[in-house]
Amino acid sequence: MKSRRDRITATIRDGWIRDWKLQNERSPHFVPFSKTQDFKSLGSKSRSPDFAEKGQDRDFFSTNERHFLYRLRFSNKFSWIKEQYPLLPLEKTISIAKELKVRHPTYPYTSSVHFIMTTDFYCRTIFGEEVVYSIKDKKDLIKLTARQRVNLEIKFRIERVFWESQNIKWHLITSDSIKDVFSQNLEQLYASYSLNVHLTIFRARWLRQFDLFIKEDSNAKLHIVVNRVAENMNLTFQDSVSLFQHCLWHKLIIANLNIRLRYEIRVAEFQFKVNIDD
Repeated sequence: MKSRRDRITATIRDGWIRDWKLQNERSPHFVPFSKTQDFKSLGSKSRSPDFAEKGQDRDFFSTNERHFLYRLRFSNKFSWIKEQYPLLPLEKTISIAKELKVRHPTYPYTSSVHFIMTTDFYCRTIFGEEVVYSIKDKKDLIKLTARQRVNLEIKFRIERVFWESQNIKWHLITSDSIKDVFSQNLEQLYASYSLNVHLTIFRARWLRQFDLFIKEDSNAKLHIVVNRVAENMNLTFQDSVSLFQHCLWHKLIIANLNIRLRYEIRVAEFQFKVNIDD
């Protein structure tokens, strides 16, 4: 367990690397190098299912990371996404540190056991390009001591050179571009990524009904419209909500998602545009 941070040796560290490689050879899904279960306490860490990839769970060490995954998924630009990805081989980051004339990070309570650095998100686009993202909370950055800031900047420099030496773009994303209404809406919608077989059959008809009702009365509140469609199709209100949120996520309904998705708001405020699902 990586939680025993005060007893780490090079042997233990190298064992983690071997285990991680073996797990990924045997697993049908990507296994991150660092997992939430490896740490006893770490703020808003969470392990969540990735609804876009059946059977794949994701390990996040912050709410910002979780919200950023929603943005990656909603963009439809990525063929695969790997979180908490290790910068290996270790010899490469050690070499980069020497070239930069900085001290390579080591594990706490050690002076010579080099740390396995990780990237928050390592992705490949549908066009075959690879890109990485490092996610940091802006408030946490402000709170850093001078020494902590220097150490973090060293990690950033090593990480950036590691990826850019492979012609892979590295991006630092701060929370001020993630913590917003848009992310909250994506979190709400993502659980409806998939529909059961029963509701999938109703999707095209439901879309046409929704389009008709919002055109008939743009001043109606959203929950009224969603309920009208449910009653007209003999569905439950919750079924209708699931269909609505599913269609929003998959852009069968285009909306202004910079407005908090509340069902008591008038439909006109969302500027809905329906793409009929044939």
